[in-house]
Amino acid sequence: MPKLLNETKHYRAAAQIRQLANTLPPGESLPVASELTRRLGISHGTAIRALKVLSDDGVIYRPLGKQRYRIAERFERASARISMVRPDFSSGDLDAITQSVYEAGQKRNWKFNQYCFRSGRELDFCRVIGECDAMVLIPPAEYLTDEFVKLLLKPARPVAVLLQHLRHPQINNVCTNDFRVGELAAETLYEHGHRRILFLKDQPDETTMRERRRGFQSAADRLRIPAGDELYFDSHPHVFEDPLEATYQGLFRLLRSGKADFTAIFSASLVGGMAALRAAHELGLKVPEQLAVLCFSGESNLAPYFQPPLSCIETDRTKFGEYTAELLTAALTGANGKMPQQLKIEPKLIMRSSI
Repeated sequence: MPKLLNETKHYRAAAQIRQLANTLPPGESLPVASELTRRLGISHGTAIRALKVLSDDGVIYRPLGKQRYRIAERFERASARISMVRPDFSSGDLDAITQSVYEAGQKRNWKFNQYCFRSGRELDFCRVIGECDAMVLIPPAEYLTDEFVKLLLKPARPVAVLLQHLRHPQINNVCTNDFRVGELAAETLYEHGHRRILFLKDQPDETTMRERRRGFQSAADRLRIPAGDELYFDSHPHVFEDPLEATYQGLFRLLRSGKADFTAIFSASLVGGMAALRAAHELGLKVPEQLAVLCFSGESNLAPYFQPPLSCIETDRTKFGEYTAELLTAALTGANGKMPQQLKIEPKLIMRSSI
């Protein structure tokens, strides 16, 4: 198994010297290599390699004929450089998650390089991460293949994958407890008297949808209410396509057909909730008197602005940034030899007028 860059001695030494450089004014001399070996407890060769890394980055320079490095006149005083990689797709949820990572990173004096992609199959992670110290990835809305994960590991830097569920011994993961999202949806609608609930899948096939469906099915089995194929509606959206119109059209046809043998809808994302409200309104169905609507609203917090305001299951978007920063800080500093792990954000129910 290849060693991560942040596990090498010269990388850790460079990070410590960078922290020292951040505190010194431009032109100030750094301690000589022998002094750094004593302070940091490293070998002379490690100190020399670390100084070269910082010199190549433009943090320090050595005047001609001098032995000691000096702090460069201009350099970005960042404690780490992070490559932020996300789909090239307009999404309130992705924007909110990205912003939360930026906010958490700014508290730690991180510098971000953002890279947007159109196709996950075309990603070259070695090129994307470049000279950055770590990478945060919001993957495309599709199942992550073993080959994709192998490509993630090629740059040999710490990586955090957000949103989708991924358990891997070398990759950090921050996601919502989507199984609990599904459970909470079924339990809530059951408590409000609904025994026939349509599960509306309005996003492409990937791990978050699978986990919400599994949680919903588990709770339905426990509550002894039906949750089979007759109460499952998939609008079959494609990756990088806006699913709103297709979901609305499909749900409108289902409700108009007279075969809609359900009293409530749980939508796996806010898109389906929006589509359900429009379809119900155009068909003269009163929400919630004739049709209750509950959705997972994600991270964009738009649910209160619909009519009626949507009851929803929400995620605290700030936790995506906080958890990501926590995991990458541990990886970059080698804190207690901490290994990559998966952190799940617990969802919360917000009751409004659509139930």
